[in-house]
Amino acid sequence: MPGIGVVSNPNSGINQRRPQLVQQLAYVLGDRGEIAQPDGVDRLVSVAESFHRHGIDILCINGGDGTTHEVLTAFLQVYGTDPLPMVALLRAGTINTVARSIALPRKAPEALLGQLVARYHAREELPVVERNLAIVDDRHAGFLFGNGLIASFMEAYYDGGTVGTGKALRVLSRAVTSALVGGPFIQRMLRPIHARVTVDGRPLEHSEFLSVGAATIPDMGLGFRPFHEIDRHPDRIQVLGFACPVRGLVASLPRWYWKLPAARPDISSVVASELVIESDEPMSFQLDGDLLQGGTRTVVRAGPRVRLVCG
Repeated sequence: MPGIGVVSNPNSGINQRRPQLVQQLAYVLGDRGEIAQPDGVDRLVSVAESFHRHGIDILCINGGDGTTHEVLTAFLQVYGTDPLPMVALLRAGTINTVARSIALPRKAPEALLGQLVARYHAREELPVVERNLAIVDDRHAGFLFGNGLIASFMEAYYDGGTVGTGKALRVLSRAVTSALVGGPFIQRMLRPIHARVTVDGRPLEHSEFLSVGAATIPDMGLGFRPFHEIDRHPDRIQVLGFACPVRGLVASLPRWYWKLPAARPDISSVVASELVIESDEPMSFQLDGDLLQGGTRTVVRAGPRVRLVCG
C-alpha cells in the first residue's frame, strides 16, 4: 500500500502547547507512512510533490482550519487534475470548524491517527464525507469564505493574541450586546461592502452588505449553521448576502443554531457554482479563519471534491 502522508504545522494551537506531539504522531504512524513539518509555502509544495510521487492514499493534516486550507491549496497546485487523496483532519488547531462540520470525534490527534492507522493496516473501508472545496480567486482553497463583518469578527478574535473557543464566545457576546445598544464595539466592526454581487451571473438585489459569505460546509462556528442548505448540494457553494441591519443578523442567530433559514428578505441565500463580488475598493476577507487581502474583484467558485475521513 502506498501509505499515509502527514503534514504537521508546528505553529497550530495544540502543536504549540504540545511540542512533543509530532514525535508521538511519528511513533503512531510507524512504517505506514511519512510525516513532514514544512516551514513555508515553498517547502509545503515540495512535500506535496513528494507525496504525489509516492501516491499516498491518505493525507493527514495536523493543524486547524487555517493549516487545512494552506495544505489543500498547495496540494491542488501540485495534483492539478489528478484526484486528491482522502483527507484526515487531526483537530490540532485553535479553529476546527471543518472537523466539527463532519462530526469528527473530539479526540487527541494521536488517538485519531492511531485509529486511522489501525483501520488502514486492516484494509478497512474508511467512512468519508464528500465536499467540494471553495476556490477563491483561483489562488486559495478552503471551505468557508466571508468578508465585511465576518472578517471583522475574525480580526477581533485574533486581537490580543490569546485565542480559543472561550475567546470566540466572548467576542460574539460582546458584539451581540453592542449591536443591541448600538455600542462602539460593533460600530468598529462594521465595514459595509458596497459592491455588485452576482451569483451564477445573476445579480443580487442589494448593493450594500454587512457581509457576503460562501461555504461548502454548513457550519460558521460556535454551533451556528447558516449554510445548512449545502448538505443537500455537496457539489456547490451556498452564498449568503447580508443586506440586513446588524440587529437583523443578531435576530437570525437562534434560527441558524437550529438549522433554520433566516426568513428575511434582506438576507439572500443562493446555492450556486460561482460568486463574483465587484467593488470600487480592495476587499479583505477571511478563509477558514485566516485573514487575507483581496482586490476589487473577488471570485469564489465550487472547486474539486475532497473525501474527508469522518470517523
